[in-house]
Amino acid sequence: MLELTIMKRDEVALSAILVPVDALMIVLAFTVSYWLRLQTEVIYLLDFPLYLQFVFSVLPVWLLVFALEGLYRVGSARRGFDELAGIFVGVSLGVLLVMAAIFLTNTELNSRVILIYAYVLSLGFVWLGRWFIRSIQQLFYRYGVGLRRTVLIGSNNVALQLAAEMIHRSELGYAYLGYVEPENKAKKVPGLGKRLGSIDDLSEIINRQYPNELIVADSSLSDSTMLQILSLSNERRIDLRLSPNILGVQTSHVTYQAMAGIPLIEVQRTPLQGWGRVLKRVADVVGAFVGIVVFSPLMIVTALAVRLTSAGPIIYKNERVGQEKELFNTYKFRTMRIEYCVGDQYGGTAALKQEEELIQSPKNTRTGALYKIADDPRLTPIGDFLRKTSLDEFPQFFNVLFGTMSLVGPRPHQPREVAKYKPWQEKLFTIKPGIT
Repeated sequence: MLELTIMKRDEVALSAILVPVDALMIVLAFTVSYWLRLQTEVIYLLDFPLYLQFVFSVLPVWLLVFALEGLYRVGSARRGFDELAGIFVGVSLGVLLVMAAIFLTNTELNSRVILIYAYVLSLGFVWLGRWFIRSIQQLFYRYGVGLRRTVLIGSNNVALQLAAEMIHRSELGYAYLGYVEPENKAKKVPGLGKRLGSIDDLSEIINRQYPNELIVADSSLSDSTMLQILSLSNERRIDLRLSPNILGVQTSHVTYQAMAGIPLIEVQRTPLQGWGRVLKRVADVVGAFVGIVVFSPLMIVTALAVRLTSAGPIIYKNERVGQEKELFNTYKFRTMRIEYCVGDQYGGTAALKQEEELIQSPKNTRTGALYKIADDPRLTPIGDFLRKTSLDEFPQFFNVLFGTMSLVGPRPHQPREVAKYKPWQEKLFTIKPGIT
């Protein structure tokens, strides 16, 4: 599953790189326009430093127009004339915004010719910058970097068209692994490539092939089979796409893309895909930093209180299961006496045995995989107060800063709790656990 995570990060990184590249190309276009205008006689022209200052002031709005036009959509298949059309619309609206800014700010540019130059050059430079980035991407594809390892489910005409597109259009970045037969037939379908097995073997096929993506092209699959595929894709962290005539899967998180003229619906495991994930990470870093600065006096007082009221370390590190089932340590102010803290560096086996006894006792107020001990006898003199006020969780701001947790998300999972989770509950691991 590491390869899928890397592949997704590659797509986000590519979209992120396009932003500064576009900005550079726009600034370059305006700079060259200014130089071209100086090659002919001009009565007055705004000083170049002030001119650049004006360009940089309108640049963020220009890039926002590009974003609204879908030019930074993660995993976008816009290429060639389709992308050029988006650039044309974005640059045209951008120049109109520049003209509006000149009017509203009373900027004395005194040269309409510069705007004409900038318009034409921006079209060319932005396309050139993107062509350069795409060329690098194609070079990576040639060496097998960033390819989407894809398995088709179905053997109909739609599957044949999709297979041909993935095989013959290397610029799309697919590594086509083969197809899965909806029924248990041994006959191979010409043009579909390698037959990987039947739908009943899908779990084993995933274990063997390590696909990044499943594409369901067959509309004859039953609702129960579709729900099974959806559950499997969530459990294994695999992207799932459906041809639009596939029914029976209900989800509010979908995106649309075309391949071989066939619209495909991508079922997103979480709405935090692409730029949503980037923005959430930025918000987490800023929020965690502010939280540490603002609450540092309170954390210092709490740390002193923990030190003065019981022996042992101030911070309790507890192993938890995070996003993509990666193990990490949460940081908390210690609320239990050291000999009762679970962990090899603390109370060890004896502490774990006592906790399991408490979980089985009437003090446990919850049922199922999760537990909550009422009137916990293991607490320090201030442990109950720290838990009730959530002061013990303030060090988790550092977890957020380090990237193992988020400000908002599900509770961090203990490994022994995760062992009892049902497959549908494992969707929790598609996002980071949170402080709140």
